[in-house]
Amino acid sequence: MHITSAVTRKHLVAALTLGSVAVLMVGLQPVLLGELLAQGRLSLEGIGLVAMGEIVALGVGVILGDVLRSMTNLRLLTTLALVSVMGLDIVTATTTGDTGLVIVRALTGLAEGLLLWGAVSLIVRGPAPDRIAGLFMVVQTLAQGVIAAVLAFWILPRHGVAGGFVFLAAISAVCLPLVRWQPPRLASLPDSEGQTLHFAWKVRHGLLMAVVAMQFSAIGALWAYLEPLGKYVGLDAQSAQLLISGTLFMQVMGGCLGIVLVRRVADFKLLGVAAALLAGIALAMFLSDGQGAEPFLMLCGAFGLVYLMLTPFQVRIALALDPSGRVAALIPAMQLLGCAFGPLLASQWVTGDYAQPVAIVSAILSLAALVLLGLLRYWPTNASVSFEGKVVLIVGASSGMGRVLALRLAEEGAWVVATARRQHLLDDLQREIHGFGGKCLARAADALDDKAAAALVAEVIACHGRLDVVVLNAGGAPALDMRQMKAAQVTDYMRCNYDVVVNYLFPCLEQMSLQRHGLVVQTNSLAGFLGVPLQGPYSAAKGALRLLIDTCRIEFGSRGIRFLSLYPGFVATAQTANDGMPAPLELSEDQAVAHMLYAMRSKRWDYLFPWPMRWLIRVSMILPKPITLWILRRELPPSPQAVGATTLHSRAPSGLPR
Repeated sequence: MHITSAVTRKHLVAALTLGSVAVLMVGLQPVLLGELLAQGRLSLEGIGLVAMGEIVALGVGVILGDVLRSMTNLRLLTTLALVSVMGLDIVTATTTGDTGLVIVRALTGLAEGLLLWGAVSLIVRGPAPDRIAGLFMVVQTLAQGVIAAVLAFWILPRHGVAGGFVFLAAISAVCLPLVRWQPPRLASLPDSEGQTLHFAWKVRHGLLMAVVAMQFSAIGALWAYLEPLGKYVGLDAQSAQLLISGTLFMQVMGGCLGIVLVRRVADFKLLGVAAALLAGIALAMFLSDGQGAEPFLMLCGAFGLVYLMLTPFQVRIALALDPSGRVAALIPAMQLLGCAFGPLLASQWVTGDYAQPVAIVSAILSLAALVLLGLLRYWPTNASVSFEGKVVLIVGASSGMGRVLALRLAEEGAWVVATARRQHLLDDLQREIHGFGGKCLARAADALDDKAAAALVAEVIACHGRLDVVVLNAGGAPALDMRQMKAAQVTDYMRCNYDVVVNYLFPCLEQMSLQRHGLVVQTNSLAGFLGVPLQGPYSAAKGALRLLIDTCRIEFGSRGIRFLSLYPGFVATAQTANDGMPAPLELSEDQAVAHMLYAMRSKRWDYLFPWPMRWLIRVSMILPKPITLWILRRELPPSPQAVGATTLHSRAPSGLPR
């Protein structure tokens, strides 16, 4: 995800460093609080109170930063927070007793939260905020690991716990000059057209906060009791500590994997799979009693891998719901509050040294997160995305879904530019749109002619100065038996479905790259996911387009361009009305266009419809290949001699001549 921003590399270096300082204590609590316990300055009961108090205060500090965002100079706020952290670390070095330490560390948590809020607010305003958020999680985990090692092997043996907290204060002091690398104030984020974004809380924002808090409650519950669970399956104290180190290493690997996957895997899909995996891992840990240490160690590795993978996807969804960045800046607060709530809830089921019920609590929390994620995914938006005033080019608009879509968008107030080969049908469409007061420009052009396609795009730009949406809806699926075809015929039919898209796609991308925004909608087909009998060239072209659009998402995503691939099932059109062939779950043109508009408004990447066909395709992708082939071969005519290409009547999903 790309957000146009004035955030520079210096800003991001300062954000990553100061943000890592803010959460250092979260990773160092086992080391430093354990040392306070060993020196008699903190009781066993007080450890939980101090740890939870600081984490909760840290989350509250992030929320406080959001409240103060418009009235405070960022550099001043960061300086005050950093100096406060430094001073309170020094105070902690001389404080004894549960009550005093709870108060001092809670105040430290508030200051750390303000520091963290400033860092995250810069990250979400910078380039590639989803990936930088993932990098931030990796950097902070590595910093915690390195400093924990320095404390354990050098500082604490020589200078005790007081020296440890003085060392933390020194780290804050060293980072103080980085405040100058921050901007004085956080700039408001513009939208893709340069207008300032405004924020208002919505139900979906709250649902996302709940999802994040619930996921990290599940993670926090399991993480807090990982060492006791390890001892329960037979690990000694030293092995249990090594287990924590190994899990931290897997967390770093998971964070790196999240950075790589965040633009290649659908956000909701990955978070849903992760929630299901975390629930499965927790249940498997509960059932591993008596199975030895090896299965438990493998489960811990999987747990660590999933842990840090989540943040880039959570931030990406937050920015999709709220491009102003306010919701994304609050993600760390929900993570921290979840990490505090999970262990607190799990502790209610712990009896003595028996910690196994914690795994059940973690699994239930993960499943609750999965339910909330489903609610978020399908919760209706309060205000529908409108295409009023948008310049929309529809390729293949003379008939079928393209024509109905042109009418619907014109009714909504869009400037429709309709193109296809048949001018008389385009003229009819234009008259109908003008008849109800809509705006339409109809131009006939051969989509196989790249020069004609480029000229039409240039005409649109000359008339309107921009291009907001292009709908690439050209193509067709006549029945073709490749057992009777020559190479040239296969190539020609593939060009009729592939070149007609490419010839318009790249002139449109050139303009959208200049204007830094745009929506590309490509009508693909469910036949693009697997070979369909008598539709070989069509399936191949659609599969190639699926991969082409996926690659465009990677290479053009940083330019503010969004890509939507539509995968319809069988659609009843004038061309297929009397073919006499079965078309299961067939949709009317109006129903298909309703699906198209829903996907265009909901900011999807890929949309397969109707849903029964969607799941049939998904099942076919995981079935053993011999079973899939056996099913599809049943639709194939018995022999080439018995079937002529000119007499075949077959309909691939979305097989629409246009």
